[in-house]
Amino acid sequence: MAKKKSIAIIGVSNFSLSVIKTLVDKKQQVTVFDYDEDKLNLHLSEYEYGVDVIVLDSTNKMALAKNGIKAYDVVIVGVGTNIESGLMTVLNLIDLECENIIARARDEKHKRILTALGLSENQIILPDALAGNIVAARSMFNIDLDVDVQSIDEDFVSTTLSVNNHNIFNKTILATGLSTTKDFNIIQIRRKGKILLPDDYTELKENDEVVVFARTTVINELAEKIQGGAKDKKDVNDELVIFEELENDNNKNMNKSIDDKKKDDDLFDSTAADDLFDSIIFDDNVNETIDVLKSEKNKKELKK
Repeated sequence: MAKKKSIAIIGVSNFSLSVIKTLVDKKQQVTVFDYDEDKLNLHLSEYEYGVDVIVLDSTNKMALAKNGIKAYDVVIVGVGTNIESGLMTVLNLIDLECENIIARARDEKHKRILTALGLSENQIILPDALAGNIVAARSMFNIDLDVDVQSIDEDFVSTTLSVNNHNIFNKTILATGLSTTKDFNIIQIRRKGKILLPDDYTELKENDEVVVFARTTVINELAEKIQGGAKDKKDVNDELVIFEELENDNNKNMNKSIDDKKKDDDLFDSTAADDLFDSIIFDDNVNETIDVLKSEKNKKELKK
């Protein structure tokens, strides 16, 4: 767990709320400043601990100073749509000699102004640009959508992969062929809240979170091996084959039943019905023949 810090967040926005949630999850102490008390109560009342709220106007330098803004380890400016208020807040923080300032920029123009005020590149965050980089990385590589991409450049990517491939459960990194190479390295393993620094003889367990640093050319293959992507596809294909076989068997049985019924119908129509009709006709002829013979016999007897 990271060392506990005191963090001030100025302005309630969607960006700020996301930062607050993550910091609270990491057991950090957060104080949120905003001039709108209703907004503070609406969005932050769900937090029972870990979040303090202070109602003030951050464009007022004296108000910031009285509330000890300089004492915080980090000050994050997350003011939303009001760019002018955000810039005034940053100027006040610089004047009050706050050492660690992080400011949200809406776009590149806003970033240039913040840079001109004295903030460095590392102190300015463009949320849309970060989100775009992550989405682009996930569209190029076989990385779980629930996994964060920590960093990426043209050659290397750092990310976290979950061990879901049963073929590597309870096997060592060496046995699974995941030992460090020039193309990738397993940096750490997160298991049930603990951090492990692995070596070749560390066993991989189900649902381990493996932090890797790898070339972009091998990350897909690495993700498949750890997450079991290839196996999942095979299982799906096997299930489809089994389903198709069952469906074909059903169709064959259905067709057979239909053919048998047709045969029975044909047999009845062409044989049974004809035989029955012929037998009826034949019986009539027999009776008629018998009657004729009897009549002829009677005539002969009368002549005698």
